[in-house]
Amino acid sequence: MNFQKELIRIALIGTQKAELSQEIKQQLYAMGLSKNLSDEEMILSGMSFFSKMKKSHFPLQKIPINYISSATSKNTKKVCSSTSIKHLYMIVDGAFENALPEFLYHLGKNQKRLPPEILPDLLEQSITNNELWKQLKKNIGVRGIWLIHQNPDWHQLLPQQISEDWEDASNDSRLLIFAHHRKENPSQALEMLQETWNTESLNQKIKFLKILEKHLDKDAEPFLETLLDDRRKEVRRTAVQLLAQIESSALSLRIFERIKKLITIKKSSSKKEKLQIQLPDKLEDDMIRDGIDPRIQWFKGGVKASRLGQMVTLLSPQLWNQYFEKNAVEIVEMFVRSEWGELLIQALVEATFLHQNHEWTQALISFKIESQERKRWQSLNISKLMENINDDVFNHVAIQGMKNTKGLLEENSPITLLLKTSACLWQDELSTLVIKNLQEWLASESSRYWNGWHYRTILKKAAYTCNPFLHDQLTADWPEESKIWSSWEREIEEFLSTLYFRKKMIHHLKKS
Repeated sequence: MNFQKELIRIALIGTQKAELSQEIKQQLYAMGLSKNLSDEEMILSGMSFFSKMKKSHFPLQKIPINYISSATSKNTKKVCSSTSIKHLYMIVDGAFENALPEFLYHLGKNQKRLPPEILPDLLEQSITNNELWKQLKKNIGVRGIWLIHQNPDWHQLLPQQISEDWEDASNDSRLLIFAHHRKENPSQALEMLQETWNTESLNQKIKFLKILEKHLDKDAEPFLETLLDDRRKEVRRTAVQLLAQIESSALSLRIFERIKKLITIKKSSSKKEKLQIQLPDKLEDDMIRDGIDPRIQWFKGGVKASRLGQMVTLLSPQLWNQYFEKNAVEIVEMFVRSEWGELLIQALVEATFLHQNHEWTQALISFKIESQERKRWQSLNISKLMENINDDVFNHVAIQGMKNTKGLLEENSPITLLLKTSACLWQDELSTLVIKNLQEWLASESSRYWNGWHYRTILKKAAYTCNPFLHDQLTADWPEESKIWSSWEREIEEFLSTLYFRKKMIHHLKKS
């Protein structure tokens, strides 16, 4: 019997008029399909399987049924529905490719598993897409692990064997050993690293320090302190950055003690507190050892100003909260009033990025948005903070910015850049504000096709970051009578259709 033709025949006339024979079912079970599938799901999965086999141009090796069943017998999750499988193929084929992480998230959340026939495509993509693999490996189950073992090209996706032979291991193996032990036994990992540190190449040393940064703790401080005297500048610079990130490290306290002698508070005539700043005249050897480069002039104001700026960048912003007994917004306002305001605020941006402080991220981005029209602050660069913003801070800042926006968002405004670049999920209030803003502009007499070009990028981002269950609400009130509606209709339809697809996708993954 030609099983593929029989599947096509039954698919055409429908399962109500023709049934899958037991012989066909046994063949599909042998291919690895679950016995829990409905006839319709079996037909769809079987046709997909034969299609892939035809594309490969070679017959598949016959594998005993009991071998496959041993890989699938432990599967307790139900394969997602035929509708969800159709959604998945639409995603993989490129129609809604950015929805794949969301599909995999809801698949796992609802205790469903992927259809087996899609695994080869996804595993192939995972080789070059680490973010996809992070999501996929949570959902492939026993079958997926078995499948990976069958293709040598996919073996790199599996956890690599950790050797215990530290001294004789290759460079790559030693990195794996160190990363493993740094998670399981941090002190032992440091001891091993120190044994061979002097024999490592510069590149290898930097790689070890990057691994150490992922598992940074107070126990690493003594070792890192010794690296401040390393003969290679790259090692010294990296050690400074790591020591600065360790809470209450000796390096941070040394730098802070120096800064407190340079920055004091004085009362101004307006009764507002103002900073009195003295730039460091002389750079002592111990300051150079702590990472202050005497040659760098990357802050506005010259070499002396740069020395102060470098010190500020290394300090945790939280130290300023404790020192001044004020919150981030109040301290930013105080620094702004200083004659060295540009220097200090840019240095605070760098420090906030280094220490990943959410309170200060919110304060500095909000300040940039509020001060964008002032010439003094137009050169303030906060792009690093935007790249690492979390969902709560993103939505707070963006919502406030949209509420304060009159008319169309400017193309290069901080809010526009934030909406275009951040991958954070939008709260419903933000989604409503942005879409309403666009609708009002489209309906206005002053609207021109080219003025709102940047909104097209925002719409593409919003299609995957808005709550999809807002679809019905966001479908209403579009000004179809606008003189430029025809120029925007396609982009708006793509936005709404993507929301609708995600809404249905999530709905069907939730269904039993």
